[in-house]
Amino acid sequence: MKTAFLLCFTFFCQWIYAQNGGIKGKVTGKDGEPLIGALVTLEHTSFRAVTDSEGRFSFQNVPPGEYIVVLESVGYGTANRHIKLKEGETEKVNAELEPRTTELQEVSVYGKLSQEEDAGARNREKRSDNIVNVVSARAMERSPDINAANVLQRVSGVTVLRNGGGDEAYADVRGMQPQYNNTLIDGIKIASPDDKSRTISMSLVPSDLLGSIEVHKTLLPEMEGDAIGGTVNLVMKDAPQKETFKVLGSLGYSTIVFNQPFDYFSRKDIQQKSPTERYGDSYVAQPGDFSRTNLEFHPITPPPTGTATIAYGNRYMHNKLGLLVVESFQNQYYGNYNNFAQVGPAYNANGAPQITDFANRWYSTQQLNEGITAHLDYNINPRNKITLNNMALYSFLGQARTEVDTAIVGGNGGRTVPGTGPVTTDWTSATQRTYMENLKLSGKHVLSQHFMLDWTGVYSLAFARAPDMADLQVNDLIDSVHSANGTYGYNGTYGFQKTPNYFDAISRVWQHNRDQDFDVMANLSYKTSLPGRGILELKGGGLYRAKVRYNLQNSYTLKPDTDAMGIKQVFIDVQSARWTVFDPKGSYDYDVNNYRAYEDIAAGYGEFKFSFPWLDVLGGVRVENTQQGFTINNFHVGSINEVHKTYTDPLPSLDLKFKLNPKTNLRASYYKSIARPAYYDLVPTQVLNFAAGTATEGNDTLKHTVADNYDLRFEYYPREEEALQAGVFYKHLINTIEQQSSDGVNYRISNVPEAHVYGAELSYTKYFGKFGLTGNYTYLNSRTVTSKQYYHLNPPYQQPDSLVPRPLQGMTDHTVNLSAMYRNPKRGTFVQLAFQYLGSSLSNVYNIVGWDYYQRPTANLALSAEQQLRNRHLTLFTKWNNLTNSSVRSQIKGHSDMDLSKEVTGLSFSFGLRYEH
Repeated sequence: MKTAFLLCFTFFCQWIYAQNGGIKGKVTGKDGEPLIGALVTLEHTSFRAVTDSEGRFSFQNVPPGEYIVVLESVGYGTANRHIKLKEGETEKVNAELEPRTTELQEVSVYGKLSQEEDAGARNREKRSDNIVNVVSARAMERSPDINAANVLQRVSGVTVLRNGGGDEAYADVRGMQPQYNNTLIDGIKIASPDDKSRTISMSLVPSDLLGSIEVHKTLLPEMEGDAIGGTVNLVMKDAPQKETFKVLGSLGYSTIVFNQPFDYFSRKDIQQKSPTERYGDSYVAQPGDFSRTNLEFHPITPPPTGTATIAYGNRYMHNKLGLLVVESFQNQYYGNYNNFAQVGPAYNANGAPQITDFANRWYSTQQLNEGITAHLDYNINPRNKITLNNMALYSFLGQARTEVDTAIVGGNGGRTVPGTGPVTTDWTSATQRTYMENLKLSGKHVLSQHFMLDWTGVYSLAFARAPDMADLQVNDLIDSVHSANGTYGYNGTYGFQKTPNYFDAISRVWQHNRDQDFDVMANLSYKTSLPGRGILELKGGGLYRAKVRYNLQNSYTLKPDTDAMGIKQVFIDVQSARWTVFDPKGSYDYDVNNYRAYEDIAAGYGEFKFSFPWLDVLGGVRVENTQQGFTINNFHVGSINEVHKTYTDPLPSLDLKFKLNPKTNLRASYYKSIARPAYYDLVPTQVLNFAAGTATEGNDTLKHTVADNYDLRFEYYPREEEALQAGVFYKHLINTIEQQSSDGVNYRISNVPEAHVYGAELSYTKYFGKFGLTGNYTYLNSRTVTSKQYYHLNPPYQQPDSLVPRPLQGMTDHTVNLSAMYRNPKRGTFVQLAFQYLGSSLSNVYNIVGWDYYQRPTANLALSAEQQLRNRHLTLFTKWNNLTNSSVRSQIKGHSDMDLSKEVTGLSFSFGLRYEH
C-alpha cells in the first residue's frame, strides 16, 4: 500500500511539474557585452536570479500566467518585459540595458559574480579607472595555493618575499620591497601584528576568506598615497543573492618532514610573562624562574597538515538584509633547511672574499591560522545602504631551530684542515600568537539626482605575543691530529679530535606589542551628463587615521656556573645544566625596544573625471600630512629617547584611458607617491629576528621616500575570461630606504639618495575549447648607488670610499608564470599545471665593493585538479606545490663556486573534498 501511494504521489508531482514552464534569457549592455551579476526578478513573486559570466539567467518550474520581468544592473537603466507563459513552454527574454549617466538612483550591488568568477575579474580590469590586476575567488579556489601569499606570487609583476624560517611572506609589487607597498583589507589599511613595521604577512590570510585580490599598480587621488610599488587589496567575500552553503576540508603533508627530523618542544611550561612583569621592577630573577622543557627538543612524526572552511550566506527581509559568515582553519606542519655563510678577505688572494663562517639551520614549524569574516548589509531603500564588516585573524606559530655554526677563520683558532674548527650549536625555541581584528561600518547614500555621499568608520586592532623566546648555545672545537711523521696538509695523514660540548649561554626574550587604528573617511560625488554622450564626475573627500603602537621587550642572559678554576661546565642536557642569571633585573629599564610609536595621517583630495565613449580622463591632487615618531618608555642617558617627524606631501595624478573599441583600451598614467619609514626603522637600536637569525639597526635620521611614477598599458579583452595586457613603467625615487649589511647577518637601515626603476609586464589568458593557457612575464631593471669600501691587500694601498652602482635590493630581474589548464564543465573536471621562474635578485647589500649577495634563478612547478561528483554538489580536489623540489641559493657575482646561502622547503601536497549548495 505504501509503495502504491508513493508511486501515485511521484506521478502527481511529475504531472504538476510538467504543467509549469520556464523563462530564460540574456542581459547585455549597449555595446553587446554581457552584463555579469545583473538582477532579474519576476514582479510580485519570489523568483529572483543573477546573470552568469555570459549574462544569461533562467527560471525553472514557473506556473503558467502573465508576468512582468524586471532586469536591472548597477550603472545601467532598468528594463521591463511583459510575457505570457503557457503550460510546459519556455519563454525567452533578452534585454539590452542603457548606461545610466545622469542619475545616481541606486547603491545596492545586486550580483556578486563579478568578484567570484574569472569573467568578472577581467571585466573589472577593463572598466577600472586605474591600472589593476584582479584574481577571482574561483581562480584562488582552483589554484595550488591555500593562502594569499601563494596566490599573489602568480600575479603579473608580483613576487613574495619570505624570511629564512618560511613563516612570514610579504608582497613585492614591481620589485619594490614591502615598505614601498600598501596592504589593504576591503579597501582599508588595518593594524599590523608585525613587531617592526605596519605590514601584514600574507601567509596569515587563508584564501578561502577572499572574494578577490586586487593589485593596483597606479593610484587615484581617492586612494592612499603611500604605495610606490602598488596597493594589494584583499577583498573579503560578500553576501550572496540566494542561500549559499559551503564546506570543505583537506589533509596533506610537506615531504621535507620525511627527510629531516621534525623537532618538537613542550609549550606547557612557557611563562607568558617575564619575571619583571610577574613580580615587579625590583624583583631579582632566580635561576629557577626559567623553564627548561622548551629547550628540550624531541623528534616526532608530525600529523598531516589540515585545512577546513565553512561558509553560509543568504538574504532576508525581502532581500533588504544580506548575511555572510565564513570561517577558515589551517593547521600546517612544515620544515625548512637552510645554510648561510659570512665572508671576509682572503689574505692570499688580494683581499678577495672567502667564507669565514658557515652555519647550517634546521627549522621545524607548526603554523595554525584561523580566520572568520562576517558581513551584514542592509538596503534601507534603493538610495541608501549600510554595511557592517568584521574580520578576525588568529595565528599561532611554534618553531624549533637548530643551528650548527663553524668558524672557518678566527674564532678560537679557526679551521686547520677540512672538517675542523670551533663549532657553536644553538637550539632556539619560539612561540608566537598574533591576532588581528577589523571592524568596519560604512554607508552609501544618494542625496539627489546628481550627488552621492559615502562614509566609513574603522576600528582596527592587532597584537602579537612572543613569550620566552629561548636560545641555548654550546660550543666545542674539532682539531686535526697529525701523523707520526709530522705530515700536514690536504694530502697528508691526519685524524681528528673533538673537545666536549661546553655550556656557553642561554638567552630568554619576552616580546609583546599592540597596534591600534581609528579611521574615519568620507567622499562626496557629483555626476552629470555632458554633450556628446559624455559624463562629468567631481569627487572630493578626506581621511584621518590615528595609529598607536606599544612595544614591550625584556631579555635575560643565563651564564653557566664554572668550577673553581673558572672552566665552563660540560653540557650534558638542559635539565642538568646549572646557570646564574647574569642580569637578574632583565633589560626592561635600559632596553630601547620598550617604546610607544604613533603615526597620525590627515589627508584630503579633489578629483575629476571626464568620460566619453572613446576616452576617460581622470585626475586630481591628494595632500597627505604625516606626524610620526616614537618615545622610549624609560629615559636613557646618552641615548636618543624620542623622535618626532612631521611632513606634508602634495600627490598629483592623471590617468588617461583611450577606449579604442569595446574590447580594447590604451592607458597612460602618472602619479606621485611616498613610502614612510616603518616604526622600528626610526628606533636607533638593533632588533633581532629569531626566525631569520639576523639583526637590524634603525636610524632616527631616516627620511621618507618620494617617487614619480609613469605607466603605459595596452589591454585587449577578446572574450569574457580572456585578456592580453602589455605595459611599461618607470619610477624615480628620492631618499630610497634600504638595509645595508656589514657581515651578511647585521644590517643598518639608511637612505639612498635616489633610484631609478624600469620595467615591462606582459600577461595573457586564452582558451582553446576545453584547454586554456594563462601566463605573465615581468622584466625589472633598477639603478641606485651605495657608498662602499675597496679592499686590497696586495699591493697594500688605500682607496677612498666611492659611490658604486647596483640594483635595488630584492628586485627580481625576470619573472615568468605560465599555467596550462584543462576544463570540462559537463564532466565537472578542472586540471592546472603551473610553472614559475624567478630570475636573479640582489639579496644582501654588502659594504665592500663586489661582495653583494645575489639570489640565483629558481624554477618551480605546481599542480592542482578537481573533479565534481555526480550530484554536482561534491567536488574532490588536490593541490601539489614544488614538484621539482627546488631550492633557493645565493652567491657573490663572479664566485659561482661559493654558495653563500641555500634554502630547501620540499614538496607539499594535499587532498580534499568540497561541498557546495
